[in-house]
Amino acid sequence: MTSKKILRIARGEYTDNAAWFMRQAGRYLPDYMKIRAKVSFNNILRDRDLIKKITLAPLNYFPTDGLVIFTDILVPLFNLGYEVTYEEGIEITKRREREFDYYDELKHAIASISTEKQDLTIIGVVGGPFTTFSYVNDGGRTGYPVTKARIVDGNTAELNALVDEILQFARSQIDAGVDVIQVFESWIGSVSENFYSEHLKSMEEEFLENLSSLGAPIIFFAEGATHLYGELCRLPVDVFSLDWRMQLKRFNKYCNGSVVQGNLDPYLLKSSDDYIAKEVREIMKQGKTYRGHIFNLGHGVPPWADPRKLRFITEEVHAYEE
Repeated sequence: MTSKKILRIARGEYTDNAAWFMRQAGRYLPDYMKIRAKVSFNNILRDRDLIKKITLAPLNYFPTDGLVIFTDILVPLFNLGYEVTYEEGIEITKRREREFDYYDELKHAIASISTEKQDLTIIGVVGGPFTTFSYVNDGGRTGYPVTKARIVDGNTAELNALVDEILQFARSQIDAGVDVIQVFESWIGSVSENFYSEHLKSMEEEFLENLSSLGAPIIFFAEGATHLYGELCRLPVDVFSLDWRMQLKRFNKYCNGSVVQGNLDPYLLKSSDDYIAKEVREIMKQGKTYRGHIFNLGHGVPPWADPRKLRFITEEVHAYEE
């Protein structure tokens, strides 16, 4: 039997205290900032050794139970002929011939990490269809007006091609050794219930069914989507990752008996240790009412976070007893 705690919890076959953090391999780490001072984000994505180094960097600071692969949900756009730059905010232009196989470098990094860290759950990431498509059309603009208009108008050929490429991105990670895939359908909370039901529901279901067929458990994250929980709970996913806005115990009325992930407010990371410990214990207590619970933040680690706080949280999670 595998010792990978998060994988076993995601499968619904194990209950124990386990933690990882969205964006744990990122900008708050001194190791990462030293690399970024010399190498562009795009070039890191082209370098298997740097991908591996950044993925493993959190272990220098806290004993997480999972490693999230350092990559970006927009990587599939490169294969579709887009140019994506990150230096002055995300900028996406089209169209050019594909000039580099980003998946190849990523696969080599994942294979090396999964071989080296066989006791930890290796977590891959992809963007959800709506979220990824919103970057193509609206960039960082909130509300996603162009994206919604294109979907309503039935301009789906580009979206369908994007969904197929996201699945290939996931397949490349799973084939290389990823244990679990987290889907960041982060911005779907911006749509109304009517819009979701009429324009997105069938696409999300088909996408997740195809993703599930690849064999890795799916963690599904949608920020600010409380109004959609009645629908989202019907999706074929293994773990629901909740943002910080709702108490875990309230989610039971939507998805009773599910496996959940979350959900400490990341903006509490500047609070005192005593206050954070109280919040962690309450989340753990509520998480124990589910078939399984993976501790995480309710969104990604902020760039200003102190790694010491994440170590403190991880130790609190591991020490928790009912």
